[in-house]
Amino acid sequence: MPSPYHRIRAIVSSPGPIIAPQPHEHVTNTKATRANTRHIAGMLQLASQADLAAGIEWYARAERLGHRLADEYGCTFEQAVGVIAALSPNNRWARNCVDAEAMIQAWAVGADPSAVTVCTYGAMRAKACRILAMADPSQAAIATILNGRKITAFFLSITGRPDAVCVDGHAYAIWLGQRVTTTNTPSLGVKLYAEIARAYVLVAKRSAALCGEQLTPAQVQAVTWVTYRRLVGVVD
Repeated sequence: MPSPYHRIRAIVSSPGPIIAPQPHEHVTNTKATRANTRHIAGMLQLASQADLAAGIEWYARAERLGHRLADEYGCTFEQAVGVIAALSPNNRWARNCVDAEAMIQAWAVGADPSAVTVCTYGAMRAKACRILAMADPSQAAIATILNGRKITAFFLSITGRPDAVCVDGHAYAIWLGQRVTTTNTPSLGVKLYAEIARAYVLVAKRSAALCGEQLTPAQVQAVTWVTYRRLVGVVD
């Protein structure tokens, strides 16, 4: 039986078309769950030292951004990260950071943050505005406003919650063990999202043996995300 390492190496090296997953592939059972967990483990084994460093640093760097925005513009750290998370859907990270700072800066000087042009959906900008307007911006209250599994997990990961797992299209493809474009990523229901997140948690428990570093679930997600993007040639 091929190891997870070689199984994932074969998938990302395949010259064939990127696969659009079919509904029956989402049926879960114990055997499938173990296979999906092995896919994540295999991708982690493919991580280079640069991938490990970049993945471990990813959320730490985002956390530093949140603290900088809070210190510079007078909002709370949770508000700053909430705005970043709210503006993240369908938005490249570099532009996500620019958009978040522009909205927070507008709020800080008394301007209307809803007038700021952002590269995401209007509903997400509205959520960012609600977060900035909060009188009591607790983590739980901000998570309620975000009200989405992926962006809430993204918010929690940046704020330092180690067990939060942001399952985006790449994280799903890694778990599935197939090359899947983000446009072909299906909607992830509550049960499927929880199953995928749990697989990352399980791999984190064995991460020291797999890659030589003891990682949190959030770091496993980030390291495998960086590794997958490198292997399949995703460029920002």
